[in-house]
Amino acid sequence: MTEADGGPVARMRVINSGTAMLELILEPYGSDHWLRPGETFVVVTYGFGDSEPFEVEHEPATVTVNLGGHGYVTDLHGDEIDCAHGRPATGEETTV
Repeated sequence: MTEADGGPVARMRVINSGTAMLELILEPYGSDHWLRPGETFVVVTYGFGDSEPFEVEHEPATVTVNLGGHGYVTDLHGDEIDCAHGRPATGEETTV
């Protein structure tokens, strides 16, 4: 099932209102997407059937979103954001 099949679709905004980079991990894919302070991403899921669309876990500097179906991450305009977007280089400071 895809989003185009007309199945249920859920969207959730993730906003980095802090002063440091925030890692957004999308499971079960393990993809990472890094938000700069003030940046907003949208997690989209579809095909979740009777299960909950999202389960969110928060740890310092990391938010993990477990999807109940298939999904991806976009910006506020709906453009898909690739895995590793904004990922700091090894040893790079994650505060801005």
